[in-house]
Amino acid sequence: MPELVRPGDPSYDAARRVRNARIDRRPAAIARCAGTADVVAAIDHARAHGLGVAVRGGGANVAGWGTCDGGLVIDTGPMKQLVVDPARQLASAGPGLTWGEFDAGTAPYGLALPGARNTGVGIAGHTLGGGVGDLSRQFGLTSDNLVEAEVVTAAGAVVRATADENPELFWALRGGSGNFGVVTRFTFRLHPVSTVVAGPIVHPYAAVPAALRSARDWLATAPDEASLIAIVWTAPPLPFIPEQYWYERGALLIPTWFGDPARADEVLRPLLTDPAPVATAIRPMAYADYQSLLGSPPDFASQHVYNRGELLPALPDDVLDRILQHWQASGPNYSVVFGALGGAIGRGGPTAFAHREAQWFVELCAQWYGAADSELHVGVAADGWQALQDVTLGPYLNLLPDTDPEWVGAAFGANHERLVAIKQVWDPENLFRFGPALHSPPAN
Repeated sequence: MPELVRPGDPSYDAARRVRNARIDRRPAAIARCAGTADVVAAIDHARAHGLGVAVRGGGANVAGWGTCDGGLVIDTGPMKQLVVDPARQLASAGPGLTWGEFDAGTAPYGLALPGARNTGVGIAGHTLGGGVGDLSRQFGLTSDNLVEAEVVTAAGAVVRATADENPELFWALRGGSGNFGVVTRFTFRLHPVSTVVAGPIVHPYAAVPAALRSARDWLATAPDEASLIAIVWTAPPLPFIPEQYWYERGALLIPTWFGDPARADEVLRPLLTDPAPVATAIRPMAYADYQSLLGSPPDFASQHVYNRGELLPALPDDVLDRILQHWQASGPNYSVVFGALGGAIGRGGPTAFAHREAQWFVELCAQWYGAADSELHVGVAADGWQALQDVTLGPYLNLLPDTDPEWVGAAFGANHERLVAIKQVWDPENLFRFGPALHSPPAN
């Protein structure tokens, strides 16, 4: 049996917390599961007591899908098993692993998997929501590299999902969320990745529009082995940012080259010339070190977050100007992240991830301390994504804080009806009811 933490227990408040302090919910119990048998027992307990189930891995979902009010949270955080088969380039991973832990386990073999840029994010939710990362232009989404899943169903059965066994469930798990069961083991295809050439490029406020245009134009002709993240923000006191630019608004570009290191200078040079940065630290580094360049803030557990990502087919001047003008008019706690897509993402599938034609994701970020319901901060980010609805393909499920059925449907796009049908097969009573709504009938 898993350890059950209930209201009144000394560890309850700590056990119910997720990474976003804005999400403050009180489950009836938290089941801390160490293995598949614990998950089965937890589901049996939920069904016996008429409780809905939320599933938590890393606990980083911006909408708080890893917790609930009044239901049972199945906490898979203790399930951190990782077995790497370097000969077959496969990894069998528990759902409690974070990306930092996963990367540390595969790095000694010179292998990696496209994954989140924040090492504190869990592998489970990221995979089930599709999963983008800097390796995705070369090797596809995280979910494209999932070859097998062990799943505990709403009935408490343990099943295997692959391209040949339960193929509809397998299709749904790769980008359709964790709304169909609890994945207790992921088996991933890995890729040879060891040293990369990457690093920060810092631009001041006045150069932001030119820097973003340069980055966009560079990516349009860059090989798939190249990737990019760009942030317009109020710069924190990071060691690679000159001190006079700390707490000032500006842009940070982080290009990455996964190809032949001898070509790195040739490929990355255009980003260093027009406009010229005020600082840069591009160098060869281990992939795991690259993934740690942008860590979580020191007091992230107290930070309120409202982040939403939109998937864009292009980033023309008028759209880029619209985004930057909104950022320029907003406060210091608002930032925008531009992430490179395209490449192998567009060639992947078929999976439940809907918007493969996207070339960019744009993440509109409000992060603050103080009052959790601050309309000042939420309103700025909400205005930003609402202004993109005429050009977006849809929201990115892993960065969707607005869980109305309209936006869940937009995230799933043309795959929505198929996902609804699969939900009816695997969870007809809607036991897993705290994730993205797939219009199953409510539980009795």
